[in-house]
Amino acid sequence: MNDVKDVVVVLQHLARLDGATPDMEQICVTTALNTATVRDFITAGCALVAANVQERLLVEATQVLWNVYDGANGPELVTAGERVRAVGLALIQVQEERERALVRFREACSSLRHDGAIFEAVPKLATPPDEVH
Repeated sequence: MNDVKDVVVVLQHLARLDGATPDMEQICVTTALNTATVRDFITAGCALVAANVQERLLVEATQVLWNVYDGANGPELVTAGERVRAVGLALIQVQEERERALVRFREACSSLRHDGAIFEAVPKLATPPDEVH
């Protein structure tokens, strides 16, 4: 039973990436009956999170390398330029992978929505609605 609780916690966090929330009863049923769908959702969600982290790290690395490049001269300039280009290419590849991961994640979300395991989260109102008298 702890495995199901762990899965539900992971599903709750990953569902937030798509602005969704799990139906706590249905997610347990879906997890028990359709583990492939849940597994695909978790795999796609984790891939998306990893791609997001990689992208952020590479963007930061590019910014640092540009700062080094701006202050470099002579052979350091060539080396810094090569590193900027290499990180830039890696960033492009990660962004492409992130887009593919996002597509897979949205497909997995759609499957869980179809099963009724997750649904669109209802935004909380900032102020309570006026009472009708």
